[in-house]
Amino acid sequence: MRTVLITGATSGFGKLLTEAFLQNGDYVIATGRNLTERNEVFSFERKNHPDRFMELTLDVTQKSEIAMAAATVANRLGTIDILINNAGYGLFGALEDLTEEEIRYQMEVNFFGTVAVTRAFLPALRQTQGKIFNFSSVFGFMGFPLTSLYCSSKYAVEGLTESLRGELAPFGVQVCLIEPGGFRTNFGSNLRWSSPGAQSAYHAQFMNYKDLHGKISKRKPQQPSEVSEGILRLSLQKRLPMRKVFGKDGRLSYFLKHCLPSRVYFTLMDRVFRMVFLKAQT
Repeated sequence: MRTVLITGATSGFGKLLTEAFLQNGDYVIATGRNLTERNEVFSFERKNHPDRFMELTLDVTQKSEIAMAAATVANRLGTIDILINNAGYGLFGALEDLTEEEIRYQMEVNFFGTVAVTRAFLPALRQTQGKIFNFSSVFGFMGFPLTSLYCSSKYAVEGLTESLRGELAPFGVQVCLIEPGGFRTNFGSNLRWSSPGAQSAYHAQFMNYKDLHGKISKRKPQQPSEVSEGILRLSLQKRLPMRKVFGKDGRLSYFLKHCLPSRVYFTLMDRVFRMVFLKAQT
């Protein structure tokens, strides 16, 4: 029986991953913010898997909570076999329209949170020659207008993970990037948008993109179980790939970015951007 720790496990991919690994017979440590005040979140797991389930309050931006979680796991279980850094959110808006607080918090959650949690559990993972899955995104390998900070945070996770692959290999610890496209999760409802006034130079772009994003969200895109079940299968492999792209849109985006000549790719994307962001408001 393996021990799996999942951050951001209260909803979306994290909740599905919790269910998938429990069904596989693993011991799951599900973490999330303010869990002591939300007993209903894991009521099913608590009732049906009392011997293989632990829930811990863990805000990845709080050093004290990370340290407490690592100490609790060490005292109760000793080590872990798999760490899944899933906690994160999206911040969309033009760079000039974002506040410094918004910018810094985006990086604190998506990047520095991943760094801090990984550092805290690396000693345990070295003992077990464990595996680390870091959630990136399609926006972790392709930039997109009005997503500069979200893209930056995920690009940073990509650089971190690629570097750790070689750094941790001598200890038998493997790492893998998870790069999902658009899936039916609560990402859209948790998405944070900037608040540009009508005087913003980016107002038209912003309104066009927000309108497009809303239309796409209503189309009920790909099922998120593809990701949770895919990660479970990856975890059972002897060797992890450097990255795994999920979703038809994700695979198409990866092909366009990495297989087309750079000049062709950016010419194509410039045309798309003009159609999406610079159309006349009606």
